[in-house]
Amino acid sequence: MERNEEKIRKQKNSLLWNQHKIFWRLLSFGVIAGLFWACGASIWTIVAFFLGYKVLRLVMRLFGLLLSVLFTVISILILIALISLLLI
Repeated sequence: MERNEEKIRKQKNSLLWNQHKIFWRLLSFGVIAGLFWACGASIWTIVAFFLGYKVLRLVMRLFGLLLSVLFTVISILILIALISLLLI
């Protein structure tokens, strides 16, 4: 019975933590948007910066995945070469 109560408590804490994360993200987005607006930027400039940020994150993630695949292929080739040298 204790295990179920602990599981329920963890789920409630997780939901509360997710609400706090969403609140802080909205608050930070509002502060950043307010700073852009105070500097005279239009809403389209804010949207462009936001989309540019998202695209940059996607490109960096893609670059990381490509490097990961490249290093994996290189390590597989090295292992094949070592195994073939051991078999000869």
